[in-house]
Amino acid sequence: MRLPSCENPADMLRSIAVKNLPEPTADTPTLKQLRSSFSRLSEQTTPRWGSMQAAQMIRHCRVFVDLCLGRVPVALPIRILARILGPIFLRRLLAKSPTLAPKNLKTLRPLRITDAGVSLAVEREQLSATFDELEALPAKHRHPLYGEMRKEDVIALVRSHTAHHANQFGLLDNPPEVSRVG
Repeated sequence: MRLPSCENPADMLRSIAVKNLPEPTADTPTLKQLRSSFSRLSEQTTPRWGSMQAAQMIRHCRVFVDLCLGRVPVALPIRILARILGPIFLRRLLAKSPTLAPKNLKTLRPLRITDAGVSLAVEREQLSATFDELEALPAKHRHPLYGEMRKEDVIALVRSHTAHHANQFGLLDNPPEVSRVG
């Protein structure tokens, strides 16, 4: 990829965009299926790996959606790196089953959830509301890390990330029967 010559790094970032990502793998649940899976999650559900509790994981997934929607600030060096390496990373991510995604990857600071006083019911409801916002996005959306993306690519990214964490808590072992729409 050839980078445009710009005096201002922010102008350069605006000119780089992710182009048409592949569909997520067939075993990546839809947003509707993820909502249904998370309804089976309880405070007592323990993770297969990592240190987050169930409610913290749902908050982490919600804050990830907030980041995609532009509500979480990201430092300029991270944004530059994401614009340059993002297309390669996203294509690899979406080509991999959420059950095979790497575990315990480094998490961006704003996405780290350490608060123990997180309510599972509240977080589940808020995650569902952010899914509604994703579904209402226009055809093109400016992602703060990856630049202009198609709505379906933003949703694919969220589905893949959220499915990875659903798998972390064993929610993909017996997926609920829900139509593949959404």
